[in-house]
Amino acid sequence: MELSVDMLPERRQHMQRVGLPACNRPTIPGVVSQRACVLYGARWMLATIKDALHLIHGPVGCAYYSETVRKKRYEVFSTALDEKDIIFGAGAKLAAAIREGVRLRPAAAAVIVYTTCAAGLIGEDVTAICRQAEANLGVPVVPVNCPGFCGVSQGDGHEAAALALLEHFIGRGGEGSPLAKSVNILGEYDIQGDLKEIEGLLQRLGVEVLCTVSGRATVAGLARAHRAGLNLVHCGRTGRRLALEMAERFGIPWRKVSFFGLAETAAALRTIADVFHCPEKATWLEEEIESAREKASPYLERLAGKRVGLFFGASRMGSMARAFRELGMEVVFCGSQFGCREDYAESRSRLGRETLLVDDAHERELEEFLHRYRPHLLAGGSREQFMAHKLGVPFLVFPQETAPYAGFNGFVNLAREVATLIGAPVWRLAAGSPAPG
Repeated sequence: MELSVDMLPERRQHMQRVGLPACNRPTIPGVVSQRACVLYGARWMLATIKDALHLIHGPVGCAYYSETVRKKRYEVFSTALDEKDIIFGAGAKLAAAIREGVRLRPAAAAVIVYTTCAAGLIGEDVTAICRQAEANLGVPVVPVNCPGFCGVSQGDGHEAAALALLEHFIGRGGEGSPLAKSVNILGEYDIQGDLKEIEGLLQRLGVEVLCTVSGRATVAGLARAHRAGLNLVHCGRTGRRLALEMAERFGIPWRKVSFFGLAETAAALRTIADVFHCPEKATWLEEEIESAREKASPYLERLAGKRVGLFFGASRMGSMARAFRELGMEVVFCGSQFGCREDYAESRSRLGRETLLVDDAHERELEEFLHRYRPHLLAGGSREQFMAHKLGVPFLVFPQETAPYAGFNGFVNLAREVATLIGAPVWRLAAGSPAPG
């Protein structure tokens, strides 16, 4: 199928059928991108550390914006910068806010201070203020340098968050030998119980999860994360930097794995068993695969030959594309708001030639893709949901909102939900919509 999508000439290199799209570049001025800012990327990674106090050093709107992450609300404080603070400085206001936050939340194990565009523009020495507050209060006060303008997307916020974790949290638990058969899961956010499914599978291998960054991270858990025997990178953009640095600093080996889809889950568990020299512990995998296929078989019959488009976090593209193909579906295009070259290379290896890969698509282009390819399903973030519905295309929110998709049980949940969405009678009423099977 020849690509004939109406787009800006400057965007052509961001879409490829054979090679890899241009990526990790600033959005073209005037184009309304689907991306978020660097602050939000840092919050996406750190918000779930529940025993820390989170303080946004910026206008109250930035705090409101970053309060909700993955459709969950997390408590966040703000210095609520205003015009006077921008003119005269807000260092004293930040110091007072840290003191007040610790007074209100005395059980907080640490304070995380996020910088915003406003704080960055006026040149606040946030690091010095945090250092002084830590000395005065006796609680770790950690600056995260993440003003929205300091990167091209929320992906750069992941990098800022990873740097803060490495410099101020990970390995602060003192010396200690590696714990036998223990892992850290890097880049897992425990969406709708995914982590519980993964932990159950690892327990069958006799493997303990030491720390999860950051779906179930705590300050104490991060402090002893350097004692893990293996790092599992479940999301490349949030976990790869941590894994590389921890390998250099602490000698922890790492593997990039995925627990989405039958083949990916089985491959991940076999890899872990091999690293810990216990391949005999993984002899039950084929039985689990067959059981999952049997449970999913009524849905697989209805999904065979259906078309799907994917547009979500780049590190999930390759593994989820493979999972959808295991459902019997054809992936007609695959893209992300802020993928890096490694993410697109992994996706290309899973999808082969001729599948369209697209980086940083905006709404007009996504509409073109839906009109051109007429997928039976679009899977993506909530920003694209209502556009798809208006065009008569069923939509699957990912990260998901209903049940875990990870592991063998998660594959069955995915098959059930996709079949239900595509088969809903309402799509017969949508003009031009692909008829449900």
